[in-house]
Parts: sequence; C-alpha cells; structure tokens
Amino acid sequence: MKKALFALLIIVFLSSACAQTPVKKPNLPETAQQQQNQPAPVPLDSNNVQKYANRFPGKLGLYAKNLKTGQTISINSDEIFATASTHKLVVALAVYKYIYPNVSVEKKKDYDQMIKKMMIISDNPSFYELLDEIEQRHPDALTKVLKDLNLTKTRIHSKEAFHRYGYHSVTTPQEMAVVFETIYNEQYLGKEMSAILKEELAKTIYKEEIPRHMGNNKVMHKVGQLPDGVLNDVGIVDDGKNLILISSFSKTQQSPDYASNFLAELSAKSYEALRNKN
Repeated sequence: MKKALFALLIIVFLSSACAQTPVKKPNLPETAQQQQNQPAPVPLDSNNVQKYANRFPGKLGLYAKNLKTGQTISINSDEIFATASTHKLVVALAVYKYIYPNVSVEKKKDYDQMIKKMMIISDNPSFYELLDEIEQRHPDALTKVLKDLNLTKTRIHSKEAFHRYGYHSVTTPQEMAVVFETIYNEQYLGKEMSAILKEELAKTIYKEEIPRHMGNNKVMHKVGQLPDGVLNDVGIVDDGKNLILISSFSKTQQSPDYASNFLAELSAKSYEALRNKN
C-alpha cells in the first residue's frame, strides 16, 4: 500500500513539473528575427531630410534606401505621381523580358538601339516605337511586368490612369524604386540585359538632379520631366562602399530650375543621411 501511494506521488510530481516547464522555441538566426520583428532602421539624421522636404512648394515624394544596410527614408512614398520619362524603365523591362527573346537578330539590334536612346537621351520616338512593338507582339507585356514586380499602383500608357489622374502613366516613388532596384540586382532580366541597362543609365546625358552634388561617385539614374511642373529622378549612387537608391518625384508651380535645384539638394541630404560613414 505504501509503495502504491509513493508511486502515485511521483507521477503527480512529474506531471506538475512538465506542466510548469515552458516549451522552448527554436532560436531563429538574428537576421531572420530582425526581418520578422523589426522594420529596417531609420537613419538618425533623416529628420534633416524631412525638414528640408517640408519646404517644397508643391507635391513631393521620396523613397531612399541603403541597399547594403536596408535603412530607408520615406516621405509620401506611396503617393501617386506622374511617371514622366521614368516609365521608360518599365518599357525597357517589358521589351527585354517578353519581346526580345522571340524576335530576329536584326530586330534585337533595333530594340537595343531604341532602348539605348531611351536610357541615355530619353528619346521619345524610340519610346513610342517600342510601345507599338509591345502592342503588336505582346499586348499584355507591360501588365505582366507590373504583376511580376508587384507594382499595384503603377500604370503605364493606361487610359484608366488618364481618366483617374490626368496622366497616362503614373507610379509612386517606392514602386519606381522597386523597378530600379530590380534592374540593378540583375535577377529579373539576367546579367547580360541588366548590365546593358545599367551601363546606359550611367551614361545618361542628364546630370542635374541626383548626380549634381555626388562628386566623383558613380551614379546611374533616369530622370523624367513634363511641362506642367513635374520633375522626377530615380537612381543609385555607388561610392564604392555604399549603394544608395534614391527615388524622388515632384510637381510644383515654381520654375524647372527651382525644382531641379531642390531635388539635387534633397538627393544629397538623403545620401548623407543613409550612407555608412565608418
């Protein structure tokens, strides 16, 4: 009887201990924990960028990111803006991804030249000719690119966008940043096509916005401008240590020179806030 009672007490004790002992969850790697639980850290001096942006007399949006640290600065980055000529980046992606593989060698050479003109001198005739090619050969190519990159607010050459926003092509600073980062990372198009685009974007004749205050740092970018006060620029500054992505969009009644000066200074402030200074 005593042995049976003793065995019963042991069982009760063990059951109680198991109930009180928490189940230990497996430890995630630190980077995985950060991705799950924490947003990318905001740089301490991003307030300077915000204060400067607040001075802009019009509509302004900015998305800037250090591609190595993940730090970001976001100001109206989900707001809708006219793309102006930054939409040529999306057209280039659509042609290289969905049209280029299925045409003759001679046609590929034509596409290469037209895309080169779009990237370097922002050539509009090339843009419209490539739109015609897309319409004839793969009408949903632009839509496919937007879906591939999960660009839910961007519309390119769209009647719907024109009726809703007054522009045929619209985007947000953050979504156009995704387009540029996609080109830079080389995975979507592959290394060869991406390298061509990156080289051309580094050779653009336009040096007034993002590149203005970047000294000898390498800048690849695509500017866009419309006569109603729209001025945009999206690109990456490579200083050999940092890769700073800057996507700035604006509309103002001030002069084009005023807007250009403002975006150049905004780009410089964003670069300084995000770059690793150690």
